[in-house]
Amino acid sequence: MLSYEIREQMRQNAYELIEIMLLEAQEFRIVLWNNDNWNAPLPAVIMESFPTQIVLDIKDMALDESYVDENTGEIIIVTSFEGSEYSKVLEYDEVLAVLDLAGQPYMLNNFPMEEPEEEEMENPYMIPRTRADLIELAVSDGLEEETVVKSIDSFLKNNPALAAKFQ
Repeated sequence: MLSYEIREQMRQNAYELIEIMLLEAQEFRIVLWNNDNWNAPLPAVIMESFPTQIVLDIKDMALDESYVDENTGEIIIVTSFEGSEYSKVLEYDEVLAVLDLAGQPYMLNNFPMEEPEEEEMENPYMIPRTRADLIELAVSDGLEEETVVKSIDSFLKNNPALAAKFQ
């Protein structure tokens, strides 16, 4: 199975591809997890036909009306079902595939939607969680390890509430 970081990169790549295709007015098809997160409830026939995944052709009206919000960078998908217009903010983790209109894949993210395991998640902001993390962070910035250890031990000794968090 792909790591959480690889899956996140693939999701981000699919989202950016959709953004470019909208900006370039290029017709395409997307397959999404059906999170039922449209501006209004989808018709019952659509929900019954596509309870898990939904396929959208982004062409004609959908291509003309869908856009990338200049202020937020969000992708807004606008389409119609049974003669009524619907819109949604596209979430990057709901994209399963980006295809051409013939169904040939540009990009596939055919892994299930899931929450990452705690151990799979990277610590992107380098938030120290242990005493060793605090030491590593300071030493990686060029400080001498012996001085760092003494300073952190003194700080934790005088701050018992924090000391419990950095065992």
